[in-house]
Amino acid sequence: MQASAESGGTDNTLTGAVPATAQKGKLPIPRLVTPSPKANQQRTARACVACRARKTKCDGRKPVCRQCSRLDLDCNYAGSKRERQQLELNSVRSRVTAYESLLREIISESNRRDIRPIEEIISKHLQGNSEAFSTLMTARSLSDQHLPSPPPGISLARMHLALASNRASSTQPLQDCPPIQTSNIGHWTDLVDNTTASHLLSLYFIWDNPTWHLIDQEMFLRDLERGHTRFCSSLLVHALLFFGCSFSYHLARFTDRQEEKVLGQKLYSALQRLWNLEKDITCLPTAQSSIMIGLLCCTFGLDRMGTRYIMHGATLSRRLGLHHEHPSFFRSDGDEEAESASRCHKLVAWAVFDVQALAAQVYRKESAWKEPPSVSFSQTEAAALDEGDEWSPYPFLTPIFRPCVHTAARARGGLVIIVNEIAAFALKFPDSSLDHNDWAYGSQLYRKLLNWRASLPSIITPDENTSPHILILHMYYQATIVSLCEIFNLYSNSTTLPSSADFDTQGVKLQAMGAIGSLILLFQTCHGFKSLPIVMLHYFCAAGVHSISQLRPQDPKWSLVLESCVVGLWHMSLGWGRLCTAFLRTIELVLKATKPEPYLVSPKVKAVMQQLNTNRWTATDVKSLSADYVVYHVPNSQEECTAAGSRHMAHGLQNLIHAMDEHSLDDG
Repeated sequence: MQASAESGGTDNTLTGAVPATAQKGKLPIPRLVTPSPKANQQRTARACVACRARKTKCDGRKPVCRQCSRLDLDCNYAGSKRERQQLELNSVRSRVTAYESLLREIISESNRRDIRPIEEIISKHLQGNSEAFSTLMTARSLSDQHLPSPPPGISLARMHLALASNRASSTQPLQDCPPIQTSNIGHWTDLVDNTTASHLLSLYFIWDNPTWHLIDQEMFLRDLERGHTRFCSSLLVHALLFFGCSFSYHLARFTDRQEEKVLGQKLYSALQRLWNLEKDITCLPTAQSSIMIGLLCCTFGLDRMGTRYIMHGATLSRRLGLHHEHPSFFRSDGDEEAESASRCHKLVAWAVFDVQALAAQVYRKESAWKEPPSVSFSQTEAAALDEGDEWSPYPFLTPIFRPCVHTAARARGGLVIIVNEIAAFALKFPDSSLDHNDWAYGSQLYRKLLNWRASLPSIITPDENTSPHILILHMYYQATIVSLCEIFNLYSNSTTLPSSADFDTQGVKLQAMGAIGSLILLFQTCHGFKSLPIVMLHYFCAAGVHSISQLRPQDPKWSLVLESCVVGLWHMSLGWGRLCTAFLRTIELVLKATKPEPYLVSPKVKAVMQQLNTNRWTATDVKSLSADYVVYHVPNSQEECTAAGSRHMAHGLQNLIHAMDEHSLDDG
């Protein structure tokens, strides 16, 4: 109510006083006054769906408005008109893409089966609206270029169709056909046709084989086509096809590897059956298959079994005389075949020596070959063999690299000799204690490694050559330095001092780990993570665990390294076995134990770990592990770096995950 002038502007109604006007027989007339809007009161911009449907007033609060909260209703907000139109447009585009994909399959199937009515109907529509069907016409032009028509399975043609349906998905051109072609795969297996086999074999020989050259491509393919068994066998063919499945993916949806997994399971079942039939045949394909099966077992988290297969294959290779200069297995009649056989002998012998040395180093096993092979490439011979060679990341055409395969293999052999020495030296501990002689020997091995790096031709250094096997070679070098240093970090104490100041094992190890991290970032920049040689598992795990101890605001590199390692392992887990997820689980548990500042861990790492917890890591995975893979404790402060060996620990992967899993449960 308004107060009268006589009341002096004071409203006495609430106090019970009688106004002066009332005393004169006059009553004040109450007037309704429109209240002025509050300064902070705003009009609701958008009502929720429930209030809009019930036509009730909505206060627009999010995530739940007052009305929905009071009535316990689901509260959500529809987008604006423009947003709804954009969603509808995206939905239409998605349906069009799906329909085009379906029509392409119909076209392909009608061509393959020569079903003319379907072809004629589609052709009529293409003529009537060529612009609307431009994507289909692009797909049809692929068959006009005599590319293989896409079978309902794994092939390069499937990648071409994915690229044609979505040109924005990739700017890189694809190769027209696989670089390796086979027309006789039916002689060895009935699980794939020639188109699929050509695609899978190309993936193996392009991505994984250059690391070790365990299989000589020329000799293997020659016998594959001829049906001969000197350098080829059913067992070896199935092993290579399995590896190829692990590298293959759907170009439009690289996480969709369902077809590859289904085929991989069939190939692995065939491998188990064929192994029982061929394991007693003393020949090179059996030895090679045994090593490859061993590598597969390691990716399954069964490295105790895997290392037995690897060492069995190495022992079988010694029986064939691969470590000798002139083994009878490689004798040939003609000069041309003799030259190919000699090249094959040198590549394969060093590859076998290499893989068994790496297994001995990583898994703390005794080497099957105590000495390196007696034959090797000369520098001139290797350079001549590399002349004119090119490498491109199949299935893509670009970029083009000079692979320098034989020059790199020659140099890698010198590194592997040192690796074999370090693996044998490590077996002394922990049964023995470090003494001054050990420090002197360790310093000598370290100088050998430095001299090896200094002797490399510039053409196989990362500054000039970033092809995958060159980058992996340098990761191997740095990881070998780390392995040597960890022997002394683990087993030294206050009474054992280094024999020379230049062999500072803590400083040298940290420097080497920093180099591995940089090489991983370079690998990602140059090649991405969709296809990765199997040995990258090892480097991702080592760098991933180490990066956690180095996370700090002033050094953002290690946040990037952690992300690259986690994303790389996640990509590999789509094609390889359980060890990928075991490594991811290890990194996750170390993260939980270390508890770095949340902003130092990228959203991609968090997303992978969340997916790992929801559907990628199970109790079955834990129980199925049989892994002696060594994971080192990495000091996370300078104080720890200068501490004695008691602060450093090494655990087998299986024991570490079991222990940390239990610790996690206890904390919960």
